[in-house]
Amino acid sequence: MPFKALTLGFLAASSFLTVGSFVSDSAVAQCVQADVSVQYNISGSKEPTDRSNDVAMDSDPSCQGNASVTRGVQGNIGGDGPVRQHRTVRHRQQSSNNSDSEGNGGSTVQIRSNPGIDVYNPAERWRDGNHLFRIVLRI
Repeated sequence: MPFKALTLGFLAASSFLTVGSFVSDSAVAQCVQADVSVQYNISGSKEPTDRSNDVAMDSDPSCQGNASVTRGVQGNIGGDGPVRQHRTVRHRQQSSNNSDSEGNGGSTVQIRSNPGIDVYNPAERWRDGNHLFRIVLRI
C-alpha cells in the first residue's frame, strides 16, 4: 500500500513538472494574413454570376509579429441581366523583427473566407411597370 501511494505521489509531482516546462517555454508570434469578403447578387437573372476572387498571400519564411487583414463586399441588388464581380487582393509580409530571426518564425497563418452568393428574385420581373400594364390589358 505505501508503494502505491508513493508511486501515485511521484506521478502527480511529475505531471506538474511537465506542465511547468510547457508554461516556461517562450512563444514566438507568427505572421497572420486574413482575407474576408463576400460577393453577392440578388436579382431576377437566372444565370450564375460571373465571379472571380483572386487572393495571393506571400510572406518571408522568418516572418513573425505581423498581421494584415483585408475585407471587401461586392453586391448587386436588382436587374435581370448578367452580373460580373471581380476582386484582386495581394498580401506581402516581412518580419517586423530587426534582428536576424531566421528559423524562428514558422509558417504564416493564412485565413480565407470568401463566399459567393446568388439569390434569384422572381419579383424583379414585376418591377418594370410595363409588365404590370400587360397583365392589366389581358384581363
